[in-house]
Amino acid sequence: MRILIFISAILLSFANASMAQVDTINAQNHKLVMSNLKEGKTIYLVYMTDSLETKRTVGDIWERTTTFKKRDKNEVVEFGWKWLHSDSLIATITNICDRKTLAPIYHYANYKRRGIFAYDYKNGLMQPSDSVKNNDAIKKGPVKLDIPIISWEQDLETYALLPVKKVGQQFDISFFDPNEKSATYHRYEVVGKDNLKLNADISAKCWLLKINYTKDSYAIFWLTEKSKEVIKMKEYYKGNYRIKVKQY
Repeated sequence: MRILIFISAILLSFANASMAQVDTINAQNHKLVMSNLKEGKTIYLVYMTDSLETKRTVGDIWERTTTFKKRDKNEVVEFGWKWLHSDSLIATITNICDRKTLAPIYHYANYKRRGIFAYDYKNGLMQPSDSVKNNDAIKKGPVKLDIPIISWEQDLETYALLPVKKVGQQFDISFFDPNEKSATYHRYEVVGKDNLKLNADISAKCWLLKINYTKDSYAIFWLTEKSKEVIKMKEYYKGNYRIKVKQY
């Protein structure tokens, strides 16, 4: 009996240790390393390929900017995203967030085919902005936000702010896309490290951050060891990969 109790105690301690590894990340608890957030522009090539990586689609270009500003005398950060395909601008997206927490304040998206969607974030709601002309978000109405969200549209900039220290760490992140109907947490795990070869002369030591969307789809992000900057993503879904690669 004592042996069974001892073994049970050990198993319970391992279970508790495993649970303790999950860090909740949101726009309220100040667990993001905000000192890692830098101003500047980053460009990514985004393309699809088959499972053998032999057939590729024409790549899109994502131009992403981070700018520190003031809004109503408050310190904010403005994230900009331009999505280009075949020399055509597919979408222009702007997110304005609190600089200390990344809590969203304002969202504006102009899609070439879908129209304009603009929101203000206040009083626990994502509310269609009534100051923007031709705002198609008004047709959708407000969305109640039960958790302190971080915009999923600026995920590439947010990963660099995670307190990554070792393999095995898990993060529940309050990412929310403006197209969703409700907010929830999403589990990410540091699954390993990799020496990513960039060319014949240069390689980068990286953390591997993974999210499982479903049992059959996932994404892995290569974060540089020191700055945590995303330099590659590989996403799998239905036998195909979507690749994002930072351009230099």
